[in-house]
Amino acid sequence: MNLIDWPSLVRSTLWILSLSAVLAAWSHLSWLAARRRVRVWRTLDWPVFVAPASAGLALFSISLAWGATRMWERVLWILLTAAFLAQMAQGWRDARRRGWQPMPPSSEALGRSAAHGSSDE
Repeated sequence: MNLIDWPSLVRSTLWILSLSAVLAAWSHLSWLAARRRVRVWRTLDWPVFVAPASAGLALFSISLAWGATRMWERVLWILLTAAFLAQMAQGWRDARRRGWQPMPPSSEALGRSAAHGSSDE
């Protein structure tokens, strides 16, 4: 007698954990942006967010492809998984080339932007 549908439990666990990883990446980026005094939307291309968020979204797409009932739906989820994996790889390459997060702006650049009245809104 088997009361637990193990494949369904694993699929559900996978997508919950994967979206938790995306949320954790967002939370870390939000904290880092606040610490650096930069608006979050200006930091969305930093590898410190792109790589883990893309990995989480790839796992999410895999879990939905695994549970898909129609072939066209499964193919679309697999294509989306491939796109997220490519984005994750690009994030890793950028991190190796530029570092995980750009250098904070110098105090001179901050003073110059305040003097010219520019804002990030």
